[in-house]
Amino acid sequence: MDTLLSEKHQLIWAAWTSLTTALVSLSRDWEDRTPPPLYWGEDQLPLKRIQRLKPEQFGLHGGYFKQHGHIHFVLPASLTRGLDLSRGLFLASSFNGWEAAIGNREWRLSPGLVRGRQCHTLRIREQELAGLPDATFKFVTGTDEWIEVPEDTANVHVDAFGIKNYLFCPHRSGAHLFKIELPLPLSQSEDRHLFLKIDGIVQSIRLSPGIFLKSLKTDSPLGANVESNQTAFRLFAPRAARVDLYVFSDHDGPEGPPIRMRFTESLVWEAILDGNLHGAYYHYRIRGLESNEVGYFNPEFRVLDPYAKATCGPQGPAIVVDDAVAFETPPQPFTPPRWHDLIIAEAHVRDLSAHAPVPLSPEQRLGFDGLRHYVETDDFYLSKLGVNAVELQPVHQYDATDREQYQWGYMPVNYFSPASQYASDPTRLTQIHEFKGLVEALHRKGLAVILDVVYNHVGEPNYLQYLDREYYFLLTGDGHHENFSGCGNTIDASTPMARRLIRDSLVHWITAYGVDGFRFDLGELIGRETLAWLEKELKAVRPEVILIAEPWSFRAHIGKELRETGFASWNDHYRETVREYILLRGNTGALRHAMLGSAPDWSRFPAQSVNYLASHDDRCWIDRITENPLHDGHRPTANDRRRTHLAVAILMSSIGIPMIASGMDMLKSKGGAHNTYLQGHLNAIPYCRMSEYPGTVAYFREWIAFRRGPLGRYLRLDTFPEGYVLTGTADPCFGILFNAGRQLGPERLFFVVNPGFEYAEFHLPETDLSSFVQIADTERWGHPVLGTPHFCRRGNGLFVPPLSCGLFLEK
Repeated sequence: MDTLLSEKHQLIWAAWTSLTTALVSLSRDWEDRTPPPLYWGEDQLPLKRIQRLKPEQFGLHGGYFKQHGHIHFVLPASLTRGLDLSRGLFLASSFNGWEAAIGNREWRLSPGLVRGRQCHTLRIREQELAGLPDATFKFVTGTDEWIEVPEDTANVHVDAFGIKNYLFCPHRSGAHLFKIELPLPLSQSEDRHLFLKIDGIVQSIRLSPGIFLKSLKTDSPLGANVESNQTAFRLFAPRAARVDLYVFSDHDGPEGPPIRMRFTESLVWEAILDGNLHGAYYHYRIRGLESNEVGYFNPEFRVLDPYAKATCGPQGPAIVVDDAVAFETPPQPFTPPRWHDLIIAEAHVRDLSAHAPVPLSPEQRLGFDGLRHYVETDDFYLSKLGVNAVELQPVHQYDATDREQYQWGYMPVNYFSPASQYASDPTRLTQIHEFKGLVEALHRKGLAVILDVVYNHVGEPNYLQYLDREYYFLLTGDGHHENFSGCGNTIDASTPMARRLIRDSLVHWITAYGVDGFRFDLGELIGRETLAWLEKELKAVRPEVILIAEPWSFRAHIGKELRETGFASWNDHYRETVREYILLRGNTGALRHAMLGSAPDWSRFPAQSVNYLASHDDRCWIDRITENPLHDGHRPTANDRRRTHLAVAILMSSIGIPMIASGMDMLKSKGGAHNTYLQGHLNAIPYCRMSEYPGTVAYFREWIAFRRGPLGRYLRLDTFPEGYVLTGTADPCFGILFNAGRQLGPERLFFVVNPGFEYAEFHLPETDLSSFVQIADTERWGHPVLGTPHFCRRGNGLFVPPLSCGLFLEK
């Protein structure tokens, strides 16, 4: 073999496919008839078998292969299920202009068979691609739907934005891939390295557990479960070499002797102890063959059970919970509003109770029990506001070690236990009955309970990585955490047991506590497929469950992809559009699209768009739009207040689910602060501002009452009726007529808004507005109509004042 050739052959990828076999990829095609000189470990153990794969086998996974003078691009038909292929399927690449290839017959794939499998294929003569450098490519439908690269693809290329494409290399076209059989199985191999020796040059590569590891799963019960007069402990840690269980009676005392667990055929570590151990404390210690940065096994570290239903704190220990004792009384029945009837307030446990105008001890203001007391009063803020659902920021066990330290809760360490920081005595399981009592109190007030849940990353300690870092997380090539969450790590939610952990946790919150729905933080990282699977699983448990996704992350945005699921999505397009419009930086076309549920590109049904103006994150509403310097809306100007009225009027007149950040109605300000996740004094609801801005508080309540009332049905749509709305503009003024064809009843509603500083003369096409009576303006609501409307009329049109809006009714 010549030296130049040997220098170009490198080991670039190797992954287990079973306990005894693996796939190996070289940097270029291997032309020799004899197999490459590969061996196992530093002891140079010979491999039992080295088998060259057929080029088509590479093509089925890698997207292309070379055969008989042609390059064949291949996409298995299984990857196109559910897609609209009526306009064709195309190869898009850095060598054909990406989007320019869509609709071009030259790059259109045709149905075919590859090794007996139904596929879409495109054959190109090898000469046409000769001389090309390495390129990236992807497959895309004629309707502009890009097909994601499968996780097990060997030749995946990930760019700086986390976008995955196939990598096309002219010198690596199918003859570079080998299947090997190893001398020792995965569970017995402490050395995980494969070596290639050519002309005295030795290269090595660690065999990644890869897709094989990430396919492992079990159906066995997990966690600590009381079964008859025994307590069974089960843990999924498939590559652990040994797991010890410690059970003890004093959470601050000695952990006691280790109980060695056995590894079962169902891939779980198990220990079954005599007696009902309800209330006992426990944790695990785990040994593994690889304790380096990739394996991350550490026998000195106390591992908190990911299925623990209660924990003393973020560092454990876990507490054994007998469901028959802790959840003896099932949640009281409650039927949440239909999705299109929802009006949501986003809130935080401590923000609601910190300054609540009721007698509470400082201890009570920190947690579930104090908030429950406030909820049960006649003056509970959210009841007075009039919303029918509360979206609580995370209540999972999070990582703050100081109970009094304020935190938003987006750094979870356990997905089953209510936060110990919000419990009066978590060592005695008060977090369970106190959170359950809070949910029941909210239900008695007619409020559905939606939990903000964080399944895309974890806080510290990161217990999942001590179970198996490579199984549960997305890692870089050198074993470090991918950080698409911005919080230090990203869970691989596509693996079976990560999916099951999420599903089992969600079902527990539904069945044990009566929770009505969930909002998935950074849902893009959980992924469309996993979210769609979760939807099916959860609706089988509770058909009316409310499912909302935050459809973005630091990696990508899947708002449009979720359109074909039953998820609703936080609509950031809506948030930005309305703000820019009332600040005279937007346009009426974008506003129309937002107010109509961002259909059809975002929403398949009206309630799929969660419309909001601000949330806990970033600056609050008044600080974002204030005329004051440094985004400080603490003392808002008259224009700030008026624009807030325009914004809530637009929000409540829009198709979709309206969501309000708690405190917006009292013009809550954080003084311009940007990220306040640790600053409870800035986030707490300033109830005293209700008396400073009573007109704004009343205005919000009137709009919410109208939206929930009989006439609000014309805005609370279940479907998009044909010809339902008619819109017009007198830039920057915008008007919209609902029930234009009287499809849903005899009345018609007309809403008009003018964010400008001049009067606007407005006419709605083909509509005589003289028959409409005004029922609301920028400050007031009429009962049933305004006594002194200030919108002047001219013929069949209106003069709309500056910084003003109006709602009109035609019977």
